[in-house]
Amino acid sequence: MKFLVLGATGRTGVLFVTKALDEGHQVTALVRRAGSSVDPRAHIVTGDVADAAVIAKAAQGHDAIISALGVKSAGKTPTLITDMVQAVIESAKISGVDRFVLLSAFGVGDSLAKASWLVGPLFRTMLRKTYADKAASEVLLKASDLKWTLEYPGALNNGDSTHYSTVALEDVKRTPIFPSASRTNVADFLLRSAVGNTFIRQIAVVLDAK
Repeated sequence: MKFLVLGATGRTGVLFVTKALDEGHQVTALVRRAGSSVDPRAHIVTGDVADAAVIAKAAQGHDAIISALGVKSAGKTPTLITDMVQAVIESAKISGVDRFVLLSAFGVGDSLAKASWLVGPLFRTMLRKTYADKAASEVLLKASDLKWTLEYPGALNNGDSTHYSTVALEDVKRTPIFPSASRTNVADFLLRSAVGNTFIRQIAVVLDAK
């Protein structure tokens, strides 16, 4: 398959790109600056992830768009994810690429009500602005015609876990007090969902398993 990857230089994006290439897929990475550190086997395109025309041109001939885009400063880019999602929605009208798998976070939107007493307050305070942007973007996404999948991992870690559970958000009854997921597992789910066309128009909660 051929994937256009947004956020390819981030810690999860790097893992996705390497994993996809290792498994024989083709990857185009849309990066902000020329010279960004990306696996040399990938095709590199420079441009703005919030520009629908840029995304549409880069996505031509691809099977899916994958977003592992993160926000470094919610104060400086408070609507980055919303702007990116809007651009992807608009780009599909030109490129015809309507499969979109993107990384979000547990604690966003309806998942906040399922958070434990320990992490719930964190989502409502320290991560409030970042999660508000993600939630706003997902309102747009759910109203679109895209074949989207949202991944809600627990707190990201750099562990070496390769075992994880995946459950549709509506089926989640209980969560760990501190849910977490390794970036390796998060990247693996992005790839499996894209390749297998799983969790179409659904939110998948991904957590490390023992």
